[in-house]
Amino acid sequence: MNDSSSFSQPAGELSRTRSFSEESFYLEEFYGKSLLFAMVPPAGTRTSDFNSLLHTLRHLKKNQTRCIVIVSPSALSKLLRRMGRLAPSGPVPVFNPSLGVRSRPYPPDGAVTQIWEGLRAGSIVVASTNDEEEDDLVVFAQELACRLRVFKLIFLDRQDGLVDRKGNRLSFVESKRIPRATRAIRSRVRRAIIRSAARALKDGVGSVNLVAPRDVYEELFSFIGAGTLFTETPYGHVQPISIDDFEEVEALIMRGQNEGSLLSRSEEQIAKILPSCFGYRIGDEHLAGICALLTDPYRRERAGEITALYTLTRFQGEGVAVELVKEVVSEARARMLRYVFACTSEERAARFFSRLKFRRVGPKEVPASKWRAYDRTRIARLSIFHYKLD
Repeated sequence: MNDSSSFSQPAGELSRTRSFSEESFYLEEFYGKSLLFAMVPPAGTRTSDFNSLLHTLRHLKKNQTRCIVIVSPSALSKLLRRMGRLAPSGPVPVFNPSLGVRSRPYPPDGAVTQIWEGLRAGSIVVASTNDEEEDDLVVFAQELACRLRVFKLIFLDRQDGLVDRKGNRLSFVESKRIPRATRAIRSRVRRAIIRSAARALKDGVGSVNLVAPRDVYEELFSFIGAGTLFTETPYGHVQPISIDDFEEVEALIMRGQNEGSLLSRSEEQIAKILPSCFGYRIGDEHLAGICALLTDPYRRERAGEITALYTLTRFQGEGVAVELVKEVVSEARARMLRYVFACTSEERAARFFSRLKFRRVGPKEVPASKWRAYDRTRIARLSIFHYKLD
């Protein structure tokens, strides 16, 4: 438990049962949008490749999310059999990717109209290429995604998302980092996927995911994620929360408390923090992290406490906490505070503040009012960090 910082839930703790809050978080983001799934061969040759995809499609169909699924010819019949009632009633469009080299726009207007009519009829369209070439399917999926300007393009590849040199999964990659992230990739198909992701982002696709077929539901509907998300710009931004955000921030604080990552507070205590909170917002939608700058108790000392720092699991290690603290420090300077401080009992959080050049201090170097509700044993367990502003 800690006062200010959360780096919670190890990545290995993965529950297949998603909570309502996680699923609803993403369903709201996908509502009324169009998603394109591309199953990269050899994915689709085993019927098990479709399990997670079908589970995902069922949820998206109920959510009024439009879905386009591109598969190879050998995977097409297997997918349609597995889909059952989800399968589209109309004919399956079959595309020749080589035509895209000679004809623009590609796919042509007639094909786009055919896809739209299929989506309007049943919200799910299945299409195929006319050959088994992995590269052709990847490039075609990218071109179709760009032509339709879909909200999201998802490549389903058995090799899963990207990893760094140490084998750690790269959850997020901005387009400007794509060249560095792909230097070590030797697979021709993998390089084609990454290049296609970059082109899709440049040409107006909202975001691109790369994930193994078995994990697509986990990738799209969980805070932990399972693959790699590519974006053109940083995934979010920091700003003060509005009163319309208070309920969502309360839920995030309670989540952190339930995980044992944030100090347990009553509803009344949480309410006192809310006016001083900043949020890391994903696009114009949800909050991925929060942080408060508490100043009222420390007006005499012109000090501020960084508290209730919490990021959703998937967004840990991706710079969200850093951006939150930087914004809070900037706000503290604007208020002409002398210093800010933070307290934590987590070693990982302690290392985090050290990296940001906070200085470890003793209890007497922060306002005495901080310790009114603390006993000595509890204070002894805390690491206290100080950042001078004037």
